[in-house]
Amino acid sequence: MVQTVAEDTRWSRRVNDDEYLPNSMEEAGGTTTKLSINILGPLRVRRGGVVIGSHELGGPKPRQVLEILLLKLGTPVSKNHLIDVLWNGQPPAEALSTLESYVSVLRRHLQPGSGKGGALRTVTGGYMIDRSMVDLDLDRFDDLLKQAGHASPEESFRLLEKALDIASVPLLGDELLAGWAEEERALHSARVASIKARAAEAAVAVGHPERAVALASELLVDDPINERAWTALVLGLEESGQYMEALRAYGRCRRVMDQEIGCLPGRPLREAHARLLQATAASEDEMDLSDSDAPTPATSQITREISILTIDDHSTFTELLTAALDREPDLRSVASATTAKSGVEQSIALKPDVVIMDFHLPDGDGLTAAARILADAPNTRIVMLTGDPTPEALRTAASMGICAFLPKGGSLSTLLDTLRYARAGNMVVHPSLVAQLGMSTPAPAPAVREVEPGGPVLTPRELDVLRLMAGGHGSKEVASKLDISLNTCRGYVKAIFAKLGTHSQLESVMEASRRGMLEQPSHG
Repeated sequence: MVQTVAEDTRWSRRVNDDEYLPNSMEEAGGTTTKLSINILGPLRVRRGGVVIGSHELGGPKPRQVLEILLLKLGTPVSKNHLIDVLWNGQPPAEALSTLESYVSVLRRHLQPGSGKGGALRTVTGGYMIDRSMVDLDLDRFDDLLKQAGHASPEESFRLLEKALDIASVPLLGDELLAGWAEEERALHSARVASIKARAAEAAVAVGHPERAVALASELLVDDPINERAWTALVLGLEESGQYMEALRAYGRCRRVMDQEIGCLPGRPLREAHARLLQATAASEDEMDLSDSDAPTPATSQITREISILTIDDHSTFTELLTAALDREPDLRSVASATTAKSGVEQSIALKPDVVIMDFHLPDGDGLTAAARILADAPNTRIVMLTGDPTPEALRTAASMGICAFLPKGGSLSTLLDTLRYARAGNMVVHPSLVAQLGMSTPAPAPAVREVEPGGPVLTPRELDVLRLMAGGHGSKEVASKLDISLNTCRGYVKAIFAKLGTHSQLESVMEASRRGMLEQPSHG
């Protein structure tokens, strides 16, 4: 039954009137029993031989008071904080007296006969659960993790497994609607996922590959871009001699990483991939990798590194970019220059595949330098970085054959994708730069393009997804804007990739732009 604030207040006053009755029992010789409490899953309190369920603590609000205090076990929590959380920032006028009544109710159930001398303590301005008087499952979980951090590899793995067993159910299982509980649950779930990845890595290290594979597989169900989980999965399969399955797993990882975050697997995975290829080289002709998802364009380019020259007068930016490029197996920084003159000279001497150039250079503009580079090597792909392009600059760049205009402060993944896929004749202009100019389309010419006849046909919803992708939104943002689930959004993205024959968000937008698909009228 839902209580009104007035009813809640009348009830709280009755409890306050009786609050000190248990103290007389304490004075008469009442004893305090240590409590055993589970906060993972449904709340359960054991006091000696008595088990108290979550529905036996005086109602939802008293239960929540206990849960909030347990989350801060051993730490004082102010009354103001409790009031703010319980009523979501909108407390009733008599919230303080109501809170105090909830605490009285809890004391009656948790420590009968002990009054204020039990585990639920009153401190200055608030309350606290005495750690010495409570055995809390979440506290045991934390203690196991601390022990694992100082144990031998085998013992650490055992302790992590024990901790995961305790955390096998959600935190605060009774609180399905409270916003504060959902936030705590999300934080705890992320922490458990990190521990699970740590346990999977430990399983590989101590010779339990089957367990590593199981833990990693569980992680990837909820977080398909968790590289630690992919690494443990591939290494676990490799360690157990399942080379073919390991190669398939690497193929899936490579595709997901490319589609979702625009990069390739990290060094440990790439090194494992090389070992697996070597181990299976003798029977390569017999291998069936049909389940590994066809290699992405980025994968096909690994056979030949893309050489890159950076021309920018900001040394810190250049150093960071060079380090990022060198972490990518298919990209290689060959040199950098700080002026237009030295950049042109470096380009003529080194013949890089791609030049990343700042639009504003100390001795001239990037367009003039780009013209000289293209005059010497017309196939050079040039990606221009700027924060303030003009329509005239974009028209000139497009006519010259420059591949892209990107914001200098943009994301690294967008830049890496552009380096891999951008081509002359279809200049990419980042949506943020287009918005600055108030332009309706990124390409300066032609003004309107017809949809390529005989080309792939996208559904209205796929076009909605594609247009948001063109605006620089990732899968999660697209799903949110269209009010669809992330899995549904990924399904649309996969359909777009299949129809366009593309393998990444940027490549899809570029291909759709080339076909004139982004100019099709909206279907609402």
